[in-house]
Formats: sequence, C-alpha cells, structure tokens
Amino acid sequence: MQQLEMLEKTDERRCSICKEVKSKDYFNLHKKQGRQSQCKECHRQYQREHYVNNRKRYEERDKNRQKNSIKSQAVTAVRNALQKNLLTRQPCEECGEEKAEAHHDDYAKPLAVRWLCRSHHRQWHALWGEAPNACTVRHWTPPQEAAQ
Repeated sequence: MQQLEMLEKTDERRCSICKEVKSKDYFNLHKKQGRQSQCKECHRQYQREHYVNNRKRYEERDKNRQKNSIKSQAVTAVRNALQKNLLTRQPCEECGEEKAEAHHDDYAKPLAVRWLCRSHHRQWHALWGEAPNACTVRHWTPPQEAAQ
C-alpha cells in the first residue's frame, strides 16, 4: 500500500518487465496511457529481440514495399489529396454505395481514380488481377470486354 502511495505522489513508475521503480523520464510517452508500462531500456531490448526473431518477416515486408513503391505512393497521394480537399470521395460507380474506395487504373497518374465500393473493388481485382502498372510506370487500360 505504501508503494502505491509513493508512486501516486511522485513522478515515478514501476517497469512492468524489470520491476524497478524509475523516474517518469525513463518511460516513453504513450498515446492513450500517458507513459508506457516498460522503461525505455526494457522496451528497446524487447524491440531488438522481436526484430531478431522476426527478421525474415521484416525483410519480406521491405521487399514488398520496394516492389510496390509506385502503388504505395499513389495511395498516399490520394489520402493526402482527400485530407487537403483536393479530391472528393464519390459514391461507387457501379452501385452508388456512398462508402467507396479509390481504384487506380494507372498508378503513374495517382489522382486519376475511379470510386468503387469494397465489393466491386474486390470483384474488379478478382476478374482482372493487379493492374500491370502496379510495379511499373507504363499506362494500362482494361480490355474491351471490361468496358462493356
């Protein structure tokens, strides 16, 4: 009980890993809780171990990011344009659903998008796959059958 009172009255916290009582300056800020429950040293050690244990997964993620850099840049451009009101979200072109996603036919033109609901967006990709320009900068248009 005295330890709880001590922690409440001072700017100290107990690390959930090493169990040491340390000044709040030894704990990183946390968005919701104010401070993290692990001290900076323990948190750093946890991150190192996690990276070593999951290195292949991190390397694969980095490969995919490099491979799809044009695609991710286009997605980011749309997100930024929406936030700055340079682009307005429209209803789905197929069914009129209000909640629609931006679909790129050409990732080299990041703000040239069509608006499709999640269902129609998935159907489009199931039918046509990933556009050939997802990893390159060349222009791609769907075959004539898709336009009908």
